[in-house]
Amino acid sequence: MGIEIKNIDEVEGLETSEGVMKPLIFGERLAVIHLEIPAGLEVSPHAHSMEGVIYCLSGDLEVKFGSETVTIGGGTAMLVPPNTEVGIKNRQDATANAILVSSPPPVRSAEELKNLLKHYNGGDINA
Repeated sequence: MGIEIKNIDEVEGLETSEGVMKPLIFGERLAVIHLEIPAGLEVSPHAHSMEGVIYCLSGDLEVKFGSETVTIGGGTAMLVPPNTEVGIKNRQDATANAILVSSPPPVRSAEELKNLLKHYNGGDINA
């Protein structure tokens, strides 16, 4: 596997229940996905089997884990251990932007991510 370079403006956005995902980079040990979280969107607490980082680029995200709730803003990163239930909410009137880094990667390509999203959305990637 060689060096890979992607420009976010050239990556197809995938509508999901967590916002618009733009799969940027898939390596052997990590995945990097840009996430646009629309104003008012709330994602119910859920867990992933991999370790992750949520890096808020812009806006403010309310993050709930266990009995705690914190707000992370632009320039703030948060480590999420494997199997930790986390929910997010954008309480602002504007879209928030974040980078999600997962290790190991949940999928190996943008095509695999599309197929996974189709499965979770009942076959409709825009659900």
